[in-house]
Amino acid sequence: MTNSDLICSFCGKEPKEVVSVVNAVSLNAKGQQTAGAICNECIELCVQVIGLKKPEWLEQHRQFIATLGK
Repeated sequence: MTNSDLICSFCGKEPKEVVSVVNAVSLNAKGQQTAGAICNECIELCVQVIGLKKPEWLEQHRQFIATLGK
């Protein structure tokens, strides 16, 4: 699968429409290979939803993000 074949499994956007699309391949309970992808915009939305449900998690997330640039 090339980057141009990816679309976000959540919103359907293509890589040219967003900053990044992250893909993953895994095995399901039956041992079958499955694939999914998520774009940066949907990841941001997920962070907001988790932050609303568990506000204390946001500070841990911020600290983790700060370590990525180092």
